[in-house]
Amino acid sequence: MSTTNLRDTLAVTNETRETQWERLFRIVERRRRDVLGLTQEGLHLAGAPTPRTLQDMRGRTGEPSHRMRLPLRKLDAALGWPEGTAWGLVADDRSDWSEALLSDEEEQLMESADEASEIAKVVELRVRAIPRGPERDAAMQRLLAALEVEP
Repeated sequence: MSTTNLRDTLAVTNETRETQWERLFRIVERRRRDVLGLTQEGLHLAGAPTPRTLQDMRGRTGEPSHRMRLPLRKLDAALGWPEGTAWGLVADDRSDWSEALLSDEEEQLMESADEASEIAKVVELRVRAIPRGPERDAAMQRLLAALEVEP
């Protein structure tokens, strides 16, 4: 893995930071697919808004409007979340996040941490494979520069 790819993998920039609506639908998709085993149509049959409405909601930005309350309530019900959970996600109000949602987010953070740990192990093995000396020092400098870390 080149240092450029490593930086791209590990970087958290404004361009890659998800919006609150993207976060909602990432969590919705995971719960729909992995926890409930539902298709998009199955989620609609369980009481969620239509797939078309969900697609329109996915493209939104900014704070939720009050006309979004009903579709978000329907989404909560279909996903088995307490009322107000989806609203809390898009309003970025953690007081409305349910325990189920928090454990879903915690699980994803653990997966991300595991992935970062695996990347770090690969990098460590590759750097250790370089004999001590100027070549290894140069490789470390490039790695630290790619990660934008001061030595």
